[in-house]
Amino acid sequence: MVDELDRKIVSFMSGGVYSYGELAKLCGVGRSTIYRRVEELERRGVIRRKVMAVPNFEKLGLSAVIIGMDMYPNELERVVPLLKEHDRVKLLWKTYGTHDIVLAILCDRDDIGRCIHNLRKELAELGVTPAKFDVSISISWEKMQLSA
Repeated sequence: MVDELDRKIVSFMSGGVYSYGELAKLCGVGRSTIYRRVEELERRGVIRRKVMAVPNFEKLGLSAVIIGMDMYPNELERVVPLLKEHDRVKLLWKTYGTHDIVLAILCDRDDIGRCIHNLRKELAELGVTPAKFDVSISISWEKMQLSA
């Protein structure tokens, strides 16, 4: 179970890069407590990575392509493992609501059409044809907050 201290640690860590000493001061506990908690959170899979840089995708010439797919019931469980391993897929959710799957892929700004076409082609090669395939292309990054 995750307690209040664990939540504080995760919140601070997802908002920036801090040393164990800095986290200890922010959370009001000792450095060794932070070290043990972070190691345990990582072991349990609550924290997947300790350090992360958030790049400016616009300056890198990349656009996020958000795709919502409605899947036929027999295809949903087949397509998720493929998408989890796909290099371009950066975020992936199975969802309730308008779509069964929502994913975000990063594409070179000048290559978005080919990027989307290639994903559809890969799905077709697996014999997967989404019932619906909706695409939205980012024009700017307004906010990305990864903390809870």
